[in-house]
Amino acid sequence: MNMKKSALALAIAAVAAAPMAQADVTMSGYIGIILGSSDADDAELSFASDDSTLNVSASHEMNSGLTGYGNYRTDFGLSNGGGGDADNIHIGIKGGFGDLRVGEVPDASEYGQVAGDILADIGGEERGISYTGSFGAATVGVNYSPEGDNDRIGAGIKFSVGGFALGVGGANNTGADTTTLSAGASFGFGGASLAVAFKDFDNDRQTIGGKVGYSIGGVSLGLTYEAEAGDVNDGDQKIRFDAGYGLGGGIGLSTRVNVFTADDSSRDLTDYRVMITKSF
Repeated sequence: MNMKKSALALAIAAVAAAPMAQADVTMSGYIGIILGSSDADDAELSFASDDSTLNVSASHEMNSGLTGYGNYRTDFGLSNGGGGDADNIHIGIKGGFGDLRVGEVPDASEYGQVAGDILADIGGEERGISYTGSFGAATVGVNYSPEGDNDRIGAGIKFSVGGFALGVGGANNTGADTTTLSAGASFGFGGASLAVAFKDFDNDRQTIGGKVGYSIGGVSLGLTYEAEAGDVNDGDQKIRFDAGYGLGGGIGLSTRVNVFTADDSSRDLTDYRVMITKSF
C-alpha cells in the first residue's frame, strides 16, 4: 500500500511539474522587520513584520507569439501570528496589443494619484478584468469589477515625456452612483522628483497633496503632504517623512515619521518606525 501511495505521489508531482518546466518561474519578495510606536497614550514600542512578502510569478510564450503569465503573492506578518494572506492573484495575456488581465487587477482611477496618497487612496486592486495599452507617450487603462448591484468601472490615461508625467483617472460605482476622480503631475530631474495631485471622492470630499524626493547613491529622502478639503474631514492634514539607505546585498535600512493633525486636536497623532528589509 505504501509503495502504491508513493507511486501515486510521484505521478502527481510529475504532472504538476511538467507545465512549470516549460515556463519561466520567478520567486521574489522581501522580509521587513519594523520597530515602531506612536505618541498615543497606550502606545508601546514593538516589533512587527507586516511588510514581508513572498511573490511567485510565471510566464510562458504561447503559440500565437503572445505571452501568458500568472502571479501569486502571500503577505506575512508577526502581528497575525506569522500567518499569510493571499494577495495580487491574477492571470493575463500580453503582447503588441497590450495587456489583458483577470483576477486582482489595477484600478485605472488611480492614474492621477501620483502624490499625497497618505490620507486616503482613491482606488486599489479590484477583482475583475482590466486592459492596459501603451500608444507612444500615452498609456491607457480600463477595468471592470462585477459586484452584484454595485459594479465598478474605471478608466485612466497617463502621458510621459522625458522626466514629465501627467495622469488622470476616474471610476464609477453603478449601484451607489458615485464617481471618484484623480489628476496629478510629476517631474523628475537628476536624482530629484516633484509631484502634485488632486482627488475627488464624490461625497463633498477632496484632497490635495504634493511630494518631493531626492536620491543619490544608496540614500533616498522623501517628504509628502496631503490635506483634506470639502465637507468631510475638512482641515485634516498629514505630513510624512521618509529616509532610506541601501546597505548592499539586498539589505536596506529606512525610517518613517507620520504627523497627523486635525481641527479636533484629540485626533492628532504622530507615529514613527525604523525598518530593516532583506530582498530576494
